[in-house]
Amino acid sequence: MACDSQTLTTLANFDVTNGAGPNSLVQGSDGNLYRTTNGGGSDSSGIVFKVTPAGALTTLYSFSGFADASQLVQASDGNFYGATFFGGPDSWGTIFKISPSGKFTTVYTIQGMSGTFGTDPNGGLIQATDGNFYGTTNLGGDHGDDGTVFKFNPDGTFTTLQNFQGSDGANPLASLIQATDGNFYGTTPVGGAGSCPGDAFIGITGGCGTIFKITPGGALTTLYSFGVGSTASATPADGANPIAPLIQGRDGNFYGTTPAGGIGDCQGNLNIINVNANGCGTIFKITPAGKLTTLYRFGATPTDGASPSAGLIQASDGNFYGTTTVGGTGLCQNLAFATVGCGTIFTITPAGSFTTLYRFGADYILANKTSSDGVTPQAPLIQATDGNFYGTAFAGGAHTNGTVFRFSLASPDVPAVASSGGVVSGASFQPGISPGSWITIGGTNLSTKTDNWNNAIVKGALPTTLDGVSVMVGDLPAYIQYISSTQINAVAPDVPAGTVPVTVTDSNGTSQSVMAQVSAEQPAFFQWGTYAVATRQDFSLAVKSGTFAGVTTVAAKPGDVIILWGTGFGATSPVAPPGAETPSNTTYNTATKVSVKVGTESATVYGAALAPGYAGLYQVAIQIPASLANGDYPVVATISGAQSPSTTLITVQQ
Repeated sequence: MACDSQTLTTLANFDVTNGAGPNSLVQGSDGNLYRTTNGGGSDSSGIVFKVTPAGALTTLYSFSGFADASQLVQASDGNFYGATFFGGPDSWGTIFKISPSGKFTTVYTIQGMSGTFGTDPNGGLIQATDGNFYGTTNLGGDHGDDGTVFKFNPDGTFTTLQNFQGSDGANPLASLIQATDGNFYGTTPVGGAGSCPGDAFIGITGGCGTIFKITPGGALTTLYSFGVGSTASATPADGANPIAPLIQGRDGNFYGTTPAGGIGDCQGNLNIINVNANGCGTIFKITPAGKLTTLYRFGATPTDGASPSAGLIQASDGNFYGTTTVGGTGLCQNLAFATVGCGTIFTITPAGSFTTLYRFGADYILANKTSSDGVTPQAPLIQATDGNFYGTAFAGGAHTNGTVFRFSLASPDVPAVASSGGVVSGASFQPGISPGSWITIGGTNLSTKTDNWNNAIVKGALPTTLDGVSVMVGDLPAYIQYISSTQINAVAPDVPAGTVPVTVTDSNGTSQSVMAQVSAEQPAFFQWGTYAVATRQDFSLAVKSGTFAGVTTVAAKPGDVIILWGTGFGATSPVAPPGAETPSNTTYNTATKVSVKVGTESATVYGAALAPGYAGLYQVAIQIPASLANGDYPVVATISGAQSPSTTLITVQQ
C-alpha cells in the first residue's frame, strides 16, 4: 500500500527466462537502467539486463556456470564493470566488463584460495578518481578466510591492499565508497571488538561487524565496532552485521544501515544473516572521526519495516531513502514459516525523523507467492534523472521471481521537469548552462498560467517568481522571463561550475530535481531556425532574402561588419550587476577574449559585450571574412576553450 500521493509502478516482472532475483540498479549515461540478477537466464546462472524508464526489458548477457554477479558500475570508458562471486576456472570469482550493447569480456579471474588474493568478491566495484577499480572479497586472504580489499587496474593488474584478520573486521559483503577526502570507507558484517548473540554469520562468531577506512595505499583504520559492551545474550542496541555500503551525506558524515541489532524480535528473515531475536535493524550516522549515532531502530512498530539489508541514498530533497527486506504488511513468511511482512520503502531525515512510504505485498498470495508489486526488496533505491526512484524486489511479482519498479512521490499536478533535455541553453537548446545565461526548461505542469516578465521588472530588477512560479538552480533562484505549462525561459543565477539540481516550484508543489552541468562559459548564438540572429549596426537583419515572409532582408556580404546575438559568454569586466537589466551607462565587455570563425576562416572580432537594457544577452561584433564565397557557413565562437555549437549557420552573399 502507498501513503498519501506516492505511486509505485511495476515496470518489469522476471520469469526465469529473463532473470530471477534482481539486485540493485544503476542508471547509465544513456538514461536506461542496468543490473544483474542472481538467477535465471539460459543457464539459470543470472543475467545482465537493461530496462528503460518506461519498462522495456532487454537481456544483454546470460552467465554460464553459477555466477552470482554483483552490482554494476559504469566506468569512464562507458562500459559497465562488475564481479562474480563464483565463476572462473577455479570458481573463485571474476571481474568482468560489458558494453551497453551487451559485449561481454572477463577481464580478470580470481586466483584461488591460496595466497593473499582473496576469493568470492560479493560487493560491487567502484572506479576511483585515479581511474582504478576498488573492491572487496568476502573470503580468502592471508589470515584465513576473513576477506580482503583490493585494487584492480584496467590494464589487468590486481593488487591486494588489505587482508582482514577478524579483530579489524571480516568477510566484507558490500562495495566501498570513496569519500571527499580521497579515502575509501566500507563495512564488514562480522569481526571487530563487539559481541553478538549466537552465530552471527555463516557459523562464525566473534564481533558484530565494523566500519572501516582504508587509504588508496592500503592503510586500514577501524572506525567503529558494533556491539561493544553487549553480551552473548543481549541485542546490540547500536546495530549488528552491516552488509550494505555506506553513503557520504552532504554534511560530510556517513550514513548506513544494519539488518540486525537495535530492538525487537524479528524472528529471522530470508537473508544469510541470522537475526532471530537479535533485533530488527538500525539506521545510523557516523562521523569521519568514528562517532556513531543511531538515528532509528526498527521493530517498535513492525509494520514500519524491519531488517534493512540495503544501503541508503540521499535524494534531491536532502532526505535519505531506503528499503527493508521484511516488515510492513503482507503474508510473506521466513524460513521458519512465521509471517514477517513483505518489506517497505521508507524515508528518514538527517535528524532522524522516520516515515514509512510504501508497504509491499498488499495483494501477495501465499499459495503461489505472486503479487502485483514484488516482495522482499534487498537492494538500494536509485533516484534517476527524472526525479523518480527506481528499485528491484527480489521475489514476488507476476512470476514470483522479482520485479523492477518505479516509485514516485509526486502528485499528478506537481511540476515535472523532463529527465532528458529538460534543462538546456536558451539559445542552442543543447545541454549545458553558465551563470547569467539564458536557459529553457521543458516539462509538464510547470505553470497553470502563461505569462512573461514584462510587467514584473521593477526598476531594472528581474523577478525570481512569476505568478507563483520559481526555479532553483543549485541553491540560488533563477530570474523568470516566461512561463507556460510546458516551458519556462529564465536567466541562470551566478552558480559555480559543476553539476547542480534544477527544480520548478508552483502552487502545487516542487518538481523532482533534474541535474544540469554548469560551466563558466557555455557560448551559443540565438537562432532563427538554423541561422544565427545577426544584424548590422543599424539593426537591419543580416539574413538571406526569404527568411521571413513579407520582410525584405539582405544577407551579410564579405567584409560586412555584423552583430551576432548570443548568451553564455561568461564573466564581464567590469562585473555586471546580477539579476538586473544591463545598465546603459557602462560597457560590460567579456572578461576573456572571444574568437569567431565563419566556416574555416577567422573573423575579425571588434568586441563582445552585454547588450544594454537587456539581461544575459551578448553582442559579438565581427567582420565577415572578405575571402568567403557565396553560401551558408557554420559560425562558431570560442571563449576560454568553450565553443558554441557548429550547427548554427550564417549566409554570405555578394
